[in-house]
Amino acid sequence: MSLYKQDESQFWWIQIYGPDRKRIRKSTGTADKDKALAIEHTFKMAFAGTTTADKLHSLLDTLCGTRSEGLALNDVWLTYERWLEAANKKLNPMTLRIRRNECKRFAKWAEESYPAANTAEKVNRACVLAFAQYLAKEGMSGKTRKNFLADLGTIWECLRMERDNVTNCWNLVQVDVSDSERGKPFTREQEAEILKAAKTVGHDWYEASMVARHTGLRYSDIARIKTAAVNIEKGEIRMRPIKTKRFGIDITNPINSALMPVMEALVKRGGEYLFPEHAAAYPRFDKVSPFRDVLEAAKVTGEGHTFHSWRHTFRTRLSEAGVSDDLAKRLGGWTEDATAARYDHAERVEELRAAVEKAK
Repeated sequence: MSLYKQDESQFWWIQIYGPDRKRIRKSTGTADKDKALAIEHTFKMAFAGTTTADKLHSLLDTLCGTRSEGLALNDVWLTYERWLEAANKKLNPMTLRIRRNECKRFAKWAEESYPAANTAEKVNRACVLAFAQYLAKEGMSGKTRKNFLADLGTIWECLRMERDNVTNCWNLVQVDVSDSERGKPFTREQEAEILKAAKTVGHDWYEASMVARHTGLRYSDIARIKTAAVNIEKGEIRMRPIKTKRFGIDITNPINSALMPVMEALVKRGGEYLFPEHAAAYPRFDKVSPFRDVLEAAKVTGEGHTFHSWRHTFRTRLSEAGVSDDLAKRLGGWTEDATAARYDHAERVEELRAAVEKAK
């Protein structure tokens, strides 16, 4: 038996060889070496068989404080933050905000719909499966759902290393992701109704929709377009989208004649971001006003449509206008032929009035 510390843990750990000679590693749950040594001695007494179980439990309770009933779900995030600090792991603010919101959403769901899982230790396979089903019923897309559950799995893995009796079951939930489910393209009639409804709903949804419709940018990039990225004189938006960042791909989006008046008005009002309300709230749609409100106002519902449909619509219109696949991929940031091909839809109503104006 030996006492040691792991690089990623602030606590002392015990290494035990059981009767079958299999090695067992357990955290003492304390950064105090003297207390950890006392806990180690208690384990030695347990292996020697010279002390009854109830006395051993009492001894451990005295050493560690009042017996814990488990880590409350509302305390999971604080525990995870402490672990990150102790392990000296740096995550970007966006990732932290997303994971914090995911933790809160799961805790709220468990309290209302699965009260048996009131601590991190009680989150079992049945619980995570039920939560995954809940997210699916709420209409969360496959890719978003997959990332959500993976984030919770990352958090629970940290808890498992720090605390006894915590099991990470999140990796047991597999989500089938189909890109086609992430937003069917709009017909031209739907486009007109949605843009009209977006003006009524407000919150810059009309302007954001126009940018998506004529550039193919994803919401994650549109929400955080900086005013400095827009060059009205050259008629272009120059940026590196999140999805192509790892490939080192910068995207130059020409501003066509249909979009130009919108961009001029956005730039004229100033500020760091074109859409400050969305930039501050991203990725929480509901803190602005969900795009679903626009779709409902336009009576475009129940067909798999989302804001991402604008990106599919853009790719469809490029295809209709006879724009080459190579140029289309450069404009939309599609990084593979197979991925780009998914956006070639069958709808052929009329040619795009102004597909894209090349930057001069």
